[in-house]
Amino acid sequence: MTMKILIYMGIIFTLSFSVISDSNGQDCKKFHLYSYCMQYPGPNYKMEGQSRSNIIGLGDKLIYSVVFYGGRHYELYFCASTEFAPIHYILRDADTNELIYDNKKDDFVETIGLDIENTRRIKVEVSVLGTAGNRETVENYLGCLGFMMQYKKAS
Repeated sequence: MTMKILIYMGIIFTLSFSVISDSNGQDCKKFHLYSYCMQYPGPNYKMEGQSRSNIIGLGDKLIYSVVFYGGRHYELYFCASTEFAPIHYILRDADTNELIYDNKKDDFVETIGLDIENTRRIKVEVSVLGTAGNRETVENYLGCLGFMMQYKKAS
């Protein structure tokens, strides 16, 4: 009888742990591949290996240092867990810190196209504003953030 109880308790513990980890500890490793970041800009585009996903909370700022290769047109897509939208991102030249683009001026648009003439490193600063979701959820939990880069040879 006690062996049965121990087995049942083990099963209940395992099930409860998996439910807790799924709801609070999201697996964001490939969020950019299965969320709305994964868009199809056309047959000539390739996914850039510098695309990535991270866990993010309200007030966090992620800074990516990305190499953009010359002679390419890039499409950048930013996505986040629904409650954490909108997404604010700023692109700066990594060497001069010159502002290239701030999506705040375009109502936090989540997609941008860039023509890159010469290879350069760009800092991509990303944060979430969380005004689309329940304030308590946004303040007390973490969400996923995706950054997808696709490119084609410039025309």
